[in-house]
Amino acid sequence: MTRTKEKIKKRSYSPFLINRKSIYGVLEIIFSELKNSIYKSLDKESSKEKKVLNYVKEKAIKNDPESVLKIIDDCGYNKFFLMNIGDHKGKILDDYVLESKAQKVLELGVYLGYSTIRIARNLSKNSHLYSIDANKDFLEIAQEHLEFSGLHDKVTFYNGKASEVIPRLNEKFDFVFIDHWKEAYLTDLKLLIENNCLNDGAIIFADNIVLFHLEDYLEFVRTNPIFESKFIPTLREYSSSHPDGIEVSYFRK
Repeated sequence: MTRTKEKIKKRSYSPFLINRKSIYGVLEIIFSELKNSIYKSLDKESSKEKKVLNYVKEKAIKNDPESVLKIIDDCGYNKFFLMNIGDHKGKILDDYVLESKAQKVLELGVYLGYSTIRIARNLSKNSHLYSIDANKDFLEIAQEHLEFSGLHDKVTFYNGKASEVIPRLNEKFDFVFIDHWKEAYLTDLKLLIENNCLNDGAIIFADNIVLFHLEDYLEFVRTNPIFESKFIPTLREYSSSHPDGIEVSYFRK
């Protein structure tokens, strides 16, 4: 390994130092999930994800994406632990989507459709978003959120593992948002490359790289000459203390 690659690899480990804030962040998640367990025991007919959808339908304004995002954020801060990107990291996502001027965007990991809404509302008239999630129940909720937001025409949803869907897409993307199964980040990125799915200059926006210690992914994008990569330190979604980070990588053919 060259000295340059050694330095890059060492830098990739630096965000992962365990500190008091990390411990507090883990406790936040545990406490939130305990609250959710109590809610679930009182109402066995509805998951927290369906409860969020009901809150959106009751309190948000139809065809107003901003109001839908606001209600989901309120649930994330005050009611349940939600694993969507959240408002603070979401604004960073907004900026990069706008910067990319992408015609075709790929989303790996949909969950409730929160990031789907953030991306779709920032696309130009002729742009389109392709969103993949393996969980059918989550995908149905996301579709309802997009329908309620008035953005359903901007998105095509696929139910299945990304590794199974990507080879069937026959599309080339200008922007890829990765926020699905963490162990699949690297394998699915490699699959995109192998299937020639990335345009020159495509932006790869990967969430939760600190929270889940994605060292293999980071080493790949930081040492591979086909990428120019940048680390953005953040906090975990809906947390005031739990460290997280985003890796933004530019693909060069």
